[in-house]
Amino acid sequence: MVMIIQPLIIFERGWPMTARPSAKKKTVKKIQRQQSGFLRSIDRRYPGVVDKIRQAIEKSEREVSGSEHEDSFLWEHSLHVAYLAWKIAGAEKKDSTLAGLAALLHDAGKFQGGLYHQNNLPEEEASARVAAGILKEAGVTEKGQRRLKDILINLHREGAAADSLTDIIHDADFLAKFGLVGVANFFIKTTLRGRNLQGAIMNHLSKEMTYAAALPLNMRTQAGRQLAVKKSAESLDFYKNLLQELKDIHGLSYEIKKKRVVLSAGKKTKSADKIDVFLVLPRKCDRCGGKWEINPRLEKGIKCRQAVFRLVCEQCGNAYQINFCLPGLNRVGPQELVDNK
Repeated sequence: MVMIIQPLIIFERGWPMTARPSAKKKTVKKIQRQQSGFLRSIDRRYPGVVDKIRQAIEKSEREVSGSEHEDSFLWEHSLHVAYLAWKIAGAEKKDSTLAGLAALLHDAGKFQGGLYHQNNLPEEEASARVAAGILKEAGVTEKGQRRLKDILINLHREGAAADSLTDIIHDADFLAKFGLVGVANFFIKTTLRGRNLQGAIMNHLSKEMTYAAALPLNMRTQAGRQLAVKKSAESLDFYKNLLQELKDIHGLSYEIKKKRVVLSAGKKTKSADKIDVFLVLPRKCDRCGGKWEINPRLEKGIKCRQAVFRLVCEQCGNAYQINFCLPGLNRVGPQELVDNK
């Protein structure tokens, strides 16, 4: 059975679900009539800016994919993050319009120049550069441009001073990747990367389950934490049930092993924190049925510390590697990786 998925702006339960406007050229006035309240609030303060952001994001995604397909995964994700940021900002009694605008821009530089992380430039810095051109053209004041630049840059800057709107965008971006909508988008992303179901599990599910479990602890706002508890449980339940069904129906047997990352005590914590890493792997070597020897280490990436797990079959030497950035907890950095006892 072939399933066709139409792009949607998907909101939380109890809120409307509205089809994304067509990518064909329309006047700003027509587009505004199709947009939800939070987008209209942005366009009322900054006329035309939403459509300029959409065009920039869709253009960069077409350049990196080499496709003229009108559906944009990155724009759909940006809309979801912007809605969550708008919702969280309202709950936190912050400027919800500014939070929504910053969220729309948070990934605008992800594929700048048709490349991902061009010249190893963090995407937040690239997004700030793209944003500068869009905001200036839209008539945003220099003060407003500087404020939005600071919000975007601080998303990846370690040791940056606390910023309530940066914290809101941080929470919204992570929340958008979990819950049932987040699970659906995970499989869309892995398909776009050329993975089948088994490839998605082997290469990406360890990260997804680790981040889902740590989601409430990764939140910087009270409103974000309240949303994270539900989304964390939904995601973990789905993935565990998926692995069980794959075993029952297809005979594919995976297990979940936990490794523990110990985080050093920071200024806000008296004792070390720990993150349980969920390592999803086949129960036995797919070549000979042997057991896995698991060798963990940490590496510094462009924006993060990465947990790296090299799996080697004890009998035939078959090997593969699982690696991903660790979720942050209150901006404290990971220091060591140890086995659970």
